[in-house]
Amino acid sequence: MRRSCFFTIFVSLFMIGNLASAGDIPEPIRKLIDKGEYEKAMEELRNKAAEKGVTGKRNRELLFEAERLRRVRFDFTLGEEEVLRQLRIDIPDASLEDLKKWTEDGTLESRVIDGQRLYFRRAVRNLYLLNKQAASRRTSRSTERKKIPLDRYGHITDLRVHAKNALEARKESTSPLVTPQRFRVEYSISVNPGKVAAGETIRCWLPFPKEVPTQKDIRLIDSHPKGAIIAPNTCEQRTVYLEQPAALDQPTTFSITFEYTAYAFVEPVDPEKVKPYDRKGDVYRKYTGERPSQIVFTPEIKAMAAEICGEETNPYLKAKKIFFWVQDKIPWSGAIEYSTVPNLAMRALTRRTGDCGMQGLLFINLCRAAGIPARWQSGWSLRPGGQNMHDWTQFYIEPYGWLYADPSRGCMKSDDPEVRWFNFGNFDRYRLIVNSNYGMELHPPKKHFRSEPVDFQRGEVEWEYGNLYFNEWDWDFKATPIPME
Repeated sequence: MRRSCFFTIFVSLFMIGNLASAGDIPEPIRKLIDKGEYEKAMEELRNKAAEKGVTGKRNRELLFEAERLRRVRFDFTLGEEEVLRQLRIDIPDASLEDLKKWTEDGTLESRVIDGQRLYFRRAVRNLYLLNKQAASRRTSRSTERKKIPLDRYGHITDLRVHAKNALEARKESTSPLVTPQRFRVEYSISVNPGKVAAGETIRCWLPFPKEVPTQKDIRLIDSHPKGAIIAPNTCEQRTVYLEQPAALDQPTTFSITFEYTAYAFVEPVDPEKVKPYDRKGDVYRKYTGERPSQIVFTPEIKAMAAEICGEETNPYLKAKKIFFWVQDKIPWSGAIEYSTVPNLAMRALTRRTGDCGMQGLLFINLCRAAGIPARWQSGWSLRPGGQNMHDWTQFYIEPYGWLYADPSRGCMKSDDPEVRWFNFGNFDRYRLIVNSNYGMELHPPKKHFRSEPVDFQRGEVEWEYGNLYFNEWDWDFKATPIPME
């Protein structure tokens, strides 16, 4: 079993830390949350927000902490009986003792909420990623996914094939942008009937690609309803805004269709040609600093960055050490909603696991703490057969500029070192880049709390009287490679 002692210590120490940062919540209310008394805590937070003199930013902070607790319930939905039933699908002889053991070591994620122990809705799937002993007992389901290099349309599904092609193309090119591919994307959101009174205006923000070096020739083909407002490319979380009246007794649907051309990015780096940073320059000052609450140089972050980098002084090699450490020590697992976690990097560091956004923000924190400029990017992975939301990072090296790092995907399994390390420094063409930063204001601004205050991939929806959370609408995404003109 992996990391049991470490897991047990930090799951208990950081349970409340996953809900709010120090100082945000009055101590009596914090104690209620520590005891799992969420209903009382939410009531106290709302009462505190309503007190005379509590206005503006502080009022919103208190109300959001109450909302944060409400949202936790949508992730922790499984009782003990249901978890045991799911376990026995793959481990027929799983016992209550097994469930208790895996709960205590933290590999079956759970919380006590209002007197009931509830498990994360993806707890069982994550168990097999985090607990070798549990994974070894699986009998009824293969854990290996069959790999094929091409789908029936001839598009690459194994990124090692694409990486090899991109690396070869770069040898014949003077530009790092190679192997272009055009995509058509259809994206829609459907608000469930009855969530908004018929005739009331629903406001909707959908993801839209940014114009960046690896992503060009962007064109909105269609929208429903008409009258789409495309956010300026200067917006770091780019959107298409739509609004329409809520339908009566049927879903209210918003949709867009757009096309763009994506490029792979390949930039060979010679560590001996790496130059020192201009520490007074804008890039260095902006991208090596803290940006609470997601980029904070806690004692743990600073100590880990120093431990990983050791005596290394070359920033490219320091970033490579950090990349390998994250992909090696922070295995991927399905994550709870980001809005319930004030500091994603610290959650990944303390639990020693996380999804792509948590792994990426941990990489950024460690790089910046080590004096390496680093920043966030996110959107979607469009690899055929594996389309999904995805987050990754960039880091800056003189004189090469901004390079890419995807610590979630990490090193590929390959005997070719260039292919193996492709995800450090390079970038595949199967991406849709929507965000060049996290937690930015949308265009036009949202009135109510965001469902996802960090990332922007699924979209945001609200009406006059409040935000519509993820349980109140559905989304659909389809990306199709199309022939280049």
